[in-house]
Amino acid sequence: MTKAIKLKDLRLCQLIVRNDLPETQVYTIAAIRGLNIYLIWYEGSRMSGQWTDYSDCYKPTLDQIQYSIAANGKLASGQDVKGLDLT
Repeated sequence: MTKAIKLKDLRLCQLIVRNDLPETQVYTIAAIRGLNIYLIWYEGSRMSGQWTDYSDCYKPTLDQIQYSIAANGKLASGQDVKGLDLT
């Protein structure tokens, strides 16, 4: 298992994964509030999102990114983050 990303090193629009499995979803950080982060991702053409704690965030490998795109569709981008209203 690779080392988890520390809270201070997380930033908006950063791609992360929550485990080291090759078949995993790649998420985009859309908000950071205290110890919580809001993650967004695509499932086909539908964008999904959820709040979670910051623990267990890892830098995705190229294989994980390629799998996620092939299995789930496009990755959420900075444009998707800009369009969110998380108030």
